[in-house]
Amino acid sequence: MATSLNTAIFEWIQSGAGTHPVMDGLAVFFAEGGPFLAAIQFAAFWLFVGEKRRLALLEAIWAAAFGLLINQLISLFYYHPRPFMIGLCKPLFPHAPETSFPSDHATLLFTAAFYLLLARRWIACGAPLLLLAFLTAWGRVYSGIHFPFDIAGSMVVGLLSAGWTRLVANRLYPLNERLIRIVGPLADRWIRKNQRRAKET
Repeated sequence: MATSLNTAIFEWIQSGAGTHPVMDGLAVFFAEGGPFLAAIQFAAFWLFVGEKRRLALLEAIWAAAFGLLINQLISLFYYHPRPFMIGLCKPLFPHAPETSFPSDHATLLFTAAFYLLLARRWIACGAPLLLLAFLTAWGRVYSGIHFPFDIAGSMVVGLLSAGWTRLVANRLYPLNERLIRIVGPLADRWIRKNQRRAKET
Protein backbone atom coordinates (compact mmCIF):
# COMPACT_ATOMS: atom_id res chain seq x y z
CA MET A 1 0.00 0.00 0.00
CA ALA A 2 2.70 2.46 1.03
CA THR A 3 4.84 1.52 -1.97
CA SER A 4 2.01 2.05 -4.44
CA LEU A 5 1.15 5.40 -2.85
CA ASN A 6 4.79 6.45 -2.99
CA THR A 7 4.96 5.53 -6.67
CA ALA A 8 1.64 7.20 -7.48
CA ILE A 9 2.68 10.51 -5.91
CA PHE A 10 6.05 10.31 -7.65
CA GLU A 11 4.43 9.76 -11.05
CA TRP A 12 2.06 12.68 -10.47
CA ILE A 13 4.91 15.08 -9.55
CA GLN A 14 7.25 13.77 -12.23
CA SER A 15 4.73 13.71 -15.08
CA GLY A 16 5.87 15.94 -17.91
CA ALA A 17 9.53 15.89 -16.88
CA GLY A 18 11.79 16.03 -19.91
CA THR A 19 9.18 17.76 -22.08
CA HIS A 20 9.09 21.25 -20.54
CA PRO A 21 12.52 22.94 -20.89
CA VAL A 22 11.82 25.78 -18.44
CA MET A 23 10.37 23.53 -15.75
CA ASP A 24 13.12 20.97 -16.32
CA GLY A 25 15.78 23.65 -15.97
CA LEU A 26 14.29 24.97 -12.72
CA ALA A 27 14.04 21.46 -11.31
CA VAL A 28 17.67 20.66 -12.07
CA PHE A 29 18.78 24.08 -10.79
CA PHE A 30 17.19 23.58 -7.38
CA ALA A 31 17.87 19.83 -7.21
CA GLU A 32 21.59 20.35 -7.74
CA GLY A 33 22.06 23.89 -6.43
CA GLY A 34 19.96 23.93 -3.26
CA PRO A 35 22.86 23.37 -0.82
CA PHE A 36 25.02 25.97 -2.63
CA LEU A 37 22.22 28.54 -2.43
CA ALA A 38 21.87 27.78 1.27
CA ALA A 39 25.61 28.29 1.76
CA ILE A 40 25.36 31.68 0.04
CA GLN A 41 22.44 32.62 2.29
CA PHE A 42 24.34 31.62 5.41
CA ALA A 43 27.43 33.56 4.31
CA ALA A 44 25.35 36.67 3.58
CA PHE A 45 23.64 36.57 6.97
CA TRP A 46 26.94 35.87 8.73
CA LEU A 47 28.43 39.07 7.33
CA PHE A 48 25.66 41.32 8.60
CA VAL A 49 24.43 39.89 11.91
CA GLY A 50 25.75 39.96 15.45
CA GLU A 51 27.29 37.24 17.58
CA LYS A 52 23.96 35.82 18.79
CA ARG A 53 22.73 35.24 15.25
CA ARG A 54 26.08 33.87 14.16
CA LEU A 55 25.80 31.38 16.99
CA ALA A 56 22.40 30.30 15.63
CA LEU A 57 23.89 29.81 12.17
CA LEU A 58 26.64 27.59 13.56
CA GLU A 59 24.13 25.55 15.55
CA ALA A 60 22.01 25.09 12.40
CA ILE A 61 25.11 23.79 10.62
CA TRP A 62 25.72 21.34 13.45
CA ALA A 63 22.08 20.20 13.23
CA ALA A 64 22.43 19.61 9.49
CA ALA A 65 25.61 17.61 10.08
CA PHE A 66 23.83 15.44 12.65
CA GLY A 67 21.02 14.91 10.13
CA LEU A 68 23.43 13.71 7.48
CA LEU A 69 25.02 11.36 10.01
CA ILE A 70 21.60 9.85 10.75
CA ASN A 71 21.09 9.38 7.02
CA GLN A 72 24.34 7.46 6.77
CA LEU A 73 23.29 5.21 9.65
CA ILE A 74 19.92 4.55 8.01
CA SER A 75 21.62 3.61 4.75
CA LEU A 76 23.59 0.91 6.59
CA PHE A 77 20.40 -0.91 7.54
CA TYR A 78 17.87 0.03 4.86
CA TYR A 79 18.17 0.12 1.09
CA HIS A 80 15.65 1.61 -1.32
CA PRO A 81 16.33 2.03 -5.05
CA ARG A 82 15.87 5.37 -6.80
CA PRO A 83 13.03 5.79 -9.30
CA PHE A 84 15.29 5.60 -12.35
CA MET A 85 16.86 2.39 -11.02
CA ILE A 86 13.57 0.50 -11.32
CA GLY A 87 12.60 1.90 -14.71
CA LEU A 88 10.04 4.48 -13.59
CA CYS A 89 11.72 7.35 -15.44
CA LYS A 90 14.78 8.72 -17.12
CA PRO A 91 16.52 11.16 -14.73
CA LEU A 92 17.04 14.74 -15.85
CA PHE A 93 20.68 14.57 -14.76
CA PRO A 94 23.12 11.70 -14.05
CA HIS A 95 23.19 10.22 -10.58
CA ALA A 96 24.89 7.23 -9.00
CA PRO A 97 22.62 4.16 -8.53
CA GLU A 98 22.59 4.19 -4.75
CA THR A 99 20.00 4.07 -1.97
CA SER A 100 17.52 6.92 -2.06
CA PHE A 101 16.11 7.01 1.48
CA PRO A 102 16.35 9.59 2.94
CA SER A 103 17.51 12.44 0.69
CA ASP A 104 20.76 14.04 1.84
CA HIS A 105 19.98 17.29 0.02
CA ALA A 106 16.55 17.57 1.61
CA THR A 107 17.83 16.55 5.04
CA LEU A 108 20.55 19.20 4.95
CA LEU A 109 18.15 22.03 4.12
CA PHE A 110 15.11 20.97 6.14
CA THR A 111 17.20 20.36 9.26
CA ALA A 112 18.84 23.79 9.14
CA ALA A 113 15.51 25.48 8.39
CA PHE A 114 13.69 23.64 11.19
CA TYR A 115 16.41 24.54 13.66
CA LEU A 116 16.37 28.24 12.82
CA LEU A 117 12.57 28.43 12.82
CA LEU A 118 11.67 26.17 15.73
CA ALA A 119 14.68 26.34 18.04
CA ARG A 120 15.83 29.91 17.42
CA ARG A 121 12.63 31.56 16.16
CA TRP A 122 14.62 33.29 13.43
CA ILE A 123 12.02 33.71 10.72
CA ALA A 124 14.02 36.08 8.49
CA CYS A 125 16.64 33.39 7.88
CA GLY A 126 14.63 30.22 8.48
CA ALA A 127 11.64 30.97 6.24
CA PRO A 128 13.64 31.52 3.01
CA LEU A 129 15.67 28.43 3.83
CA LEU A 130 12.50 26.38 4.33
CA LEU A 131 11.20 27.57 0.95
CA LEU A 132 14.51 26.58 -0.61
CA ALA A 133 14.23 23.16 1.07
CA PHE A 134 10.82 22.56 -0.51
CA LEU A 135 12.02 23.73 -3.93
CA THR A 136 15.04 21.46 -3.71
CA ALA A 137 12.87 18.54 -2.60
CA TRP A 138 10.50 19.15 -5.50
CA GLY A 139 13.44 19.34 -7.91
CA ARG A 140 14.86 16.03 -6.65
CA VAL A 141 11.54 14.25 -7.15
CA TYR A 142 10.66 15.93 -10.45
CA SER A 143 14.12 15.10 -11.81
CA GLY A 144 13.58 11.41 -11.05
CA ILE A 145 16.24 11.17 -8.34
CA HIS A 146 14.02 10.65 -5.28
CA PHE A 147 10.62 9.37 -4.24
CA PRO A 148 8.26 11.57 -2.20
CA PHE A 149 8.69 9.28 0.81
CA ASP A 150 12.43 9.95 0.67
CA ILE A 151 11.61 13.61 1.26
CA ALA A 152 9.17 12.77 4.04
CA GLY A 153 11.90 10.72 5.71
CA SER A 154 14.28 13.66 5.40
CA MET A 155 11.77 15.94 7.14
CA VAL A 156 11.45 13.50 10.04
CA VAL A 157 15.23 13.25 10.32
CA GLY A 158 15.39 17.05 10.16
CA LEU A 159 13.01 17.47 13.07
CA LEU A 160 14.88 14.90 15.16
CA SER A 161 18.26 16.44 14.39
CA ALA A 162 17.05 19.96 15.12
CA GLY A 163 15.60 18.84 18.45
CA TRP A 164 18.76 16.97 19.39
CA THR A 165 20.95 19.95 18.53
CA ARG A 166 18.81 22.22 20.69
CA LEU A 167 19.32 19.84 23.61
CA VAL A 168 23.13 19.81 23.24
CA ALA A 169 23.51 23.48 22.19
CA ASN A 170 25.08 24.39 25.54
CA ARG A 171 27.76 21.74 25.08
CA LEU A 172 28.55 23.09 21.62
CA TYR A 173 28.74 26.68 22.85
CA PRO A 174 32.48 26.79 23.73
CA LEU A 175 33.46 25.47 20.31
CA ASN A 176 31.02 27.74 18.50
CA GLU A 177 32.19 30.76 20.44
CA ARG A 178 35.78 29.98 19.49
CA LEU A 179 34.79 29.70 15.83
CA ILE A 180 33.01 33.05 15.99
CA ARG A 181 36.10 34.69 17.51
CA ILE A 182 38.22 33.32 14.65
CA VAL A 183 35.90 33.85 11.69
CA GLY A 184 34.04 36.94 12.94
CA PRO A 185 36.93 39.44 12.76
CA LEU A 186 37.92 38.15 9.30
CA ALA A 187 34.39 38.71 8.03
CA ASP A 188 34.19 42.16 9.61
CA ARG A 189 37.54 43.11 8.09
CA TRP A 190 36.31 41.98 4.66
CA ILE A 191 33.19 44.12 4.98
CA ARG A 192 35.14 47.24 5.99
CA LYS A 193 37.59 46.71 3.14
CA ASN A 194 34.81 46.49 0.57
CA GLN A 195 33.03 49.49 2.08
CA ARG A 196 36.19 51.57 1.65
CA ARG A 197 36.50 50.39 -1.94
CA ALA A 198 32.91 51.37 -2.62
CA LYS A 199 33.49 54.86 -1.25
CA GLU A 200 36.64 55.32 -3.32
CA THR A 201 34.89 54.35 -6.58
